[in-house]
Amino acid sequence: MTSCPITSRLRGGKQRARSEADKLAREQQILDAAAGLFARRRYSDLTLADVAAASGLTKAALYRYFRNKEVLFIAVYQRAFTELVADAKARAPLRLPDDLAGRLVAHPLFCSLSAILHVALETGLNDHEAKAFKGFLLAQSAELATLIQAASGKPPEACFAFLMRCQQALIGCWHMSHPPEVARRAMAHPPLDAFRMDFEPTLRAHLQALYDAFTTSSP
Repeated sequence: MTSCPITSRLRGGKQRARSEADKLAREQQILDAAAGLFARRRYSDLTLADVAAASGLTKAALYRYFRNKEVLFIAVYQRAFTELVADAKARAPLRLPDDLAGRLVAHPLFCSLSAILHVALETGLNDHEAKAFKGFLLAQSAELATLIQAASGKPPEACFAFLMRCQQALIGCWHMSHPPEVARRAMAHPPLDAFRMDFEPTLRAHLQALYDAFTTSSP
């Protein structure tokens, strides 16, 4: 008697994806689960076991795709960055700095992962992975810098430097506007509420100041 393909796959839990299409689909399933968990919980509170459970996989099966938590979330970040760049390109020509700020605000997963990229995610990479990831960052950043150049008429190196300053502002604004829960409670009432800030208006103000300096500088 021939077994049902679906039943065969589910027997004893989800089996290893066999074809390249299956592997890609399984990988996207894992990335979706990881992104969903990260949207609700802090990175430090997540484990691979959590992601495996949300993916419907065993932890051993998850390790066949991602060898540690950092590599997994680097992959989540890469997907988020690619989506951000595609979104920005679809809206070209950009109105600076408003469209740049708007695209960042519209992609909170990219923003939140950017904030921990250098202090958490990259710490788990080996030399080969780090070099490949930096190459990815360079390529995606160059795509955005090209859009900035088209909108501003500034030289490529100046546009890239402006983008890096925007990224630095993004990281700082995200941290300042997303404090730990205990700090958030402490700042709930005057006079400590002076330290509270909302991400979007804070980011927009920083990018506007950076853009003003960028446009008034010499070519």
